[in-house]
Amino acid sequence: MRRFESANAITCWGAWIAPNRSICTQTAFLSRIAAASSVCISIYISIKLMENKIMQLLTANRNTVFKKTAAPVGRLPGTDVANVRAGDSFNVQYAFQVGQHCFVRLQDALGTVGKIGYFPLSDVHVPIQEARGVWLTTTDSDVLKSKSNIQAGLKQLKGLGFNTIYPVVWQSGFTLFPSAVAASVIGSKIMPDPAFAGRNMLAEIVDEAKTQGFRVIPWFEYGLMTPPGSQLAITHPDWLTAVNDKGDTIRTKRADREKDDQVWLNPCRPEVQQFMVDLIAEVAEQYDVDGVQLDDHFGFPVELGYDRFTQNLFKAENSGAAAPKDHTDPKWVDWASGKVTDLLRRIFHAVKAKRPDCLISISPNPLSFSKEHYLADWNNWVQAGLAEEIVLQVYRDTVTSFRDELLKPEVSDTHDHIPLSIGVLSGLRTQRVAFALIENQIKESRNRSYTGVSCFFYETLFNETLTPSKARNLSDLKTIFP
Repeated sequence: MRRFESANAITCWGAWIAPNRSICTQTAFLSRIAAASSVCISIYISIKLMENKIMQLLTANRNTVFKKTAAPVGRLPGTDVANVRAGDSFNVQYAFQVGQHCFVRLQDALGTVGKIGYFPLSDVHVPIQEARGVWLTTTDSDVLKSKSNIQAGLKQLKGLGFNTIYPVVWQSGFTLFPSAVAASVIGSKIMPDPAFAGRNMLAEIVDEAKTQGFRVIPWFEYGLMTPPGSQLAITHPDWLTAVNDKGDTIRTKRADREKDDQVWLNPCRPEVQQFMVDLIAEVAEQYDVDGVQLDDHFGFPVELGYDRFTQNLFKAENSGAAAPKDHTDPKWVDWASGKVTDLLRRIFHAVKAKRPDCLISISPNPLSFSKEHYLADWNNWVQAGLAEEIVLQVYRDTVTSFRDELLKPEVSDTHDHIPLSIGVLSGLRTQRVAFALIENQIKESRNRSYTGVSCFFYETLFNETLTPSKARNLSDLKTIFP
């Protein structure tokens, strides 16, 4: 067959393959043709099978709009809205229900809205998925410590129905991927651990996850926190916030009156802001990720901020008035939480400048604890459009206390605006969690039709105890996502 005939044949065959035909039918048809055609047909088969594996079809039932947010069209600028005609179809990587909308990631950008955005749910036909996530860490886990471990781990997760991973990339003052930003600021481009030497863990996990159809959202676990003996803390001691003007950086935690074993970068300092902005934007620019995630360590412990720099800044912005000595004073809480919000806003815009379709995911504690103890007002971030996904950490040891958190108004309100998943604790090295509790908490979340769930963390998902090691029953795990 001559080359132009092959090309024309591919065009005709591609038109014949309707999205609603089964993969088996497509494979059989194309395989018969490939036997008498050039090698390009085999390549085409592979591409079609991959598209069918990770892409679904969305079709508009009526004239509608694709929007950057779930807000009413009248409140959005024209650049945030794209008109869609009845009958128009789009390939989508995923579609999650968000209130009366579906949040989707398109295969191809649509107008000035881009690849991620919202359709009114009643205006489209698309299979709605459930976000099924798990955090991958290096603490008490080896899943990220070799390429073969990553491959085996993701294959195991895929077999159980998971579709989203949050791999750690920022921990203990070091990156877990080769970072030019970290090298210039800290002096080390990657964590000095033999398990990560000579390899790029993040590149490996992105490649493998994309092959298996996972969403990949790198997790900046430590946020503004770092060990006091870390290279970052030693290199930049002036970047740390303190409990007093003497520079004492170790706080007594308000929650439990225990001494903190970590120190905290000061979000009020321009150098800290620039470092965090550049570090996170670097990942968005260099890796084909679906988003980036900050968690409960992206905050400003309420007991801190009484160092000389921060106090002088407060005076400068409050007509010379000193900050309240009581760190629970609403005036201090509002001002300091605003500084965390300002930093998130800078991160948001820097990430979007590098990769507009990169989702900003936040995994906070419940709101009252998050704002009162860490000055992280994630409800405000949702309303301001700075958080595009919330994975709420509801780590409770009873179903009743778990349910109580889900019933709080800010939780249901968030689900009307953006994707909301519920973080479920599957255990810690020092804390066993029975499978029945995991199962029942996931059911509670599903009963409220939230976007999905995410388990913390990989190793305790598969092991009831880590010391001594006791594996969970695989047949039980297969019932989580029937």
